Amino acid sequence: MKTDSLITRTVSGIVFVLVMVGMTLAWYDPETESAGWPFYLLWVVLGLLTVGEYCRLLHSRLRGGSACTETVWRLAGILYIGQAFVLIQLADPMAVVTLMTVVWMADTGAYLVGSAVGRHPMAPVISPKKTWEGFGGGLLFAVGTALVWYSLYWRGQLAGGMELWSAAAYDGPQIGALKWAGFGLAVGLAATGGDLIESKFKRWIGVKDSGKLIPGHGGLLDRLDALLLAVPVAWGYAWLTGLLGD
Repeated sequence: MKTDSLITRTVSGIVFVLVMVGMTLAWYDPETESAGWPFYLLWVVLGLLTVGEYCRLLHSRLRGGSACTETVWRLAGILYIGQAFVLIQLADPMAVVTLMTVVWMADTGAYLVGSAVGRHPMAPVISPKKTWEGFGGGLLFAVGTALVWYSLYWRGQLAGGMELWSAAAYDGPQIGALKWAGFGLAVGLAATGGDLIESKFKRWIGVKDSGKLIPGHGGLLDRLDALLLAVPVAWGYAWLTGLLGD
């Protein structure tokens, strides 16, 4: 990657993260763990834009074909994308920030490790640049980030709106740490899966990027693909391990 492109990608990525985290936590009340209107506005707008991006790409691929086929694909995509944005708005904003951080650090770890020592292609047909070494690095970063969040924040949080994941604190430090390590692993795996699903979709459509909204990254589908699968997996993991609380 050229230096100019790398700088553009890095700067735009940082700005995107700061905007999302800032608006997610704006008017956040730590006592009630409730969100203000910017939180809901942000995710409604992002959801609508992402769905619109998907539908535009789909129409370009299926234009002139069966209307029934396009309708089925359109509904499938809307459900897949929409469920993540709905679940996000039902969660404690700090839990959302935690999840986003784990997903983004998994992506960062995969990129750094893959660029440095990646030798064995993971899915050459779908995503040629992904390697098994990068995949392992992404999982390590995800688990490490989850443990940092548990140690510095969630371990002391014993109450809250949805009590999302905070019940780990009731189990003591060792059990809580194991649950959070498992959370990082589950989210890291889901993030990779979400990225591969979007890569397969783009190859089917015949485009490199889903859009041009975010310089150096592409469209919203390019930036949020991992989150779309990570969100329901995080909820499922929380429910199966009792991290949602009683």
